[in-house]
Amino acid sequence: MFERGKMTVEQMKEKIDQMEIPKDNVHSAIRSGFEKGKKEQHALKRKKLVKRSSWSIVFAAILLVSFVTSISVSPVFADKISSLPGMERIVALLQQQDRSLIAAVEEDFYQPLNLSQEKMGITVTLNGVIADKKGAVIFYSVESEVNDKPLQVEYLNLMKEGNRYLPMFNTTFYDKNKPVIKENVFSSMMTLETDDNHIVGDGNLVWEIGLKKGNEVEHFQIPFEFKKSSFVSKTIVLNKEVLIEGQRITVQKVILDPIRATVKLKVDPNNTKKIFSFQNLKLVNDIGDEWIVNNKGTAFRNLDGTEWSITMQSPYFTNSDNLKLDFGKIAAIDKTDAFILIDTESKEFLKQPSESIFSNLEVKDNKVSFMMDVNGEYNMLVSSSFQDNGGKEFFVKFDYTNLRRGEKYVDGSVEVVGKSIKLEFELPKESFENPLRFDLGYYPSWIEEEAMVEIEVK
Repeated sequence: MFERGKMTVEQMKEKIDQMEIPKDNVHSAIRSGFEKGKKEQHALKRKKLVKRSSWSIVFAAILLVSFVTSISVSPVFADKISSLPGMERIVALLQQQDRSLIAAVEEDFYQPLNLSQEKMGITVTLNGVIADKKGAVIFYSVESEVNDKPLQVEYLNLMKEGNRYLPMFNTTFYDKNKPVIKENVFSSMMTLETDDNHIVGDGNLVWEIGLKKGNEVEHFQIPFEFKKSSFVSKTIVLNKEVLIEGQRITVQKVILDPIRATVKLKVDPNNTKKIFSFQNLKLVNDIGDEWIVNNKGTAFRNLDGTEWSITMQSPYFTNSDNLKLDFGKIAAIDKTDAFILIDTESKEFLKQPSESIFSNLEVKDNKVSFMMDVNGEYNMLVSSSFQDNGGKEFFVKFDYTNLRRGEKYVDGSVEVVGKSIKLEFELPKESFENPLRFDLGYYPSWIEEEAMVEIEVK
């Protein structure tokens, strides 16, 4: 069913493109409604929380009726979104094709909020939230009356009252890196995840967003009351070992929550390869339905890479006891090739993987730079630190680096050049010994042997 739905969504996307509606912004389809609603909006220009105006719901309903009738979704899902305030946000779920979120809406796990705050001609609306003990998905919209300068999302946060930040990892910027808002109406979702079972819990929370326009940042804070659901985690302990191209990996357990599943893996430290990612991991049932690691999934691992905790879409609401964990392709490389060596005197790579994608090494004006051919994937291949031959470690400091006391830093920068990445950094001011070693943090080398683990869900 989802494959057919995906095809019709693509067809609908082509029709939307022909109508000159901005991509990835279905909300813009109600732009005409926004213009008609301006007079009503002007009457509400006060710096306080207001309920979402009725014109938005009316035009969103028109949009959804036409959209939902043109794609393949379950009757339950169609019925749920037709009764939800701020329902235009649910359209994005259809585009994302996230089975977990769609099921969460069907099971009344979505909490509509529709609270707004207006400042300087900019209205921010907190549409709704879906949350469980592993994280939260927050839906929001931004409407701007003046479009002379694009807005940039400077930050997103979720806090408890008293400005205490929840111990969660914001994966939104990890995926999109400060999206720029060029349209009058913009809708998106903020995803937060944790590996430590920090339950959001009942009570009063505060969601905040910073919007940058020119050199000024406008700060919005919207408090809301979150109602925790009664759903509990399903934990399946497995401790099953698989051997994939000679590499031993133990599937310790799978934890199913309403919006995310967590897979706990243990990698044998005696393996010959260094594993960088399990990004193709997926859960599959006996009729071929799949739950994948999508762009909102997160992988936590310990320093030596032997323990992994990977979040992905969840089959929590699916009545199936015949699940399999499919590893797919695994990014890995021989440990003997898992680093590069740079000699700053001879200006040469002394060591790099046999099928190297490192090039254009330059040492000039006390700076080192080189290119990484990532073929448009824009994954950083090397770690953010290097060691000299004597064991001294230096960290490369970028604009976003959180400095740690006691560490040695050198200034650096990263630049995207076509389908490649250019890394540049200053040489240490203190004495150092050549060569300099960068460990690989990722490399497009794959283990592709098929491996599956059966999971019995009770």
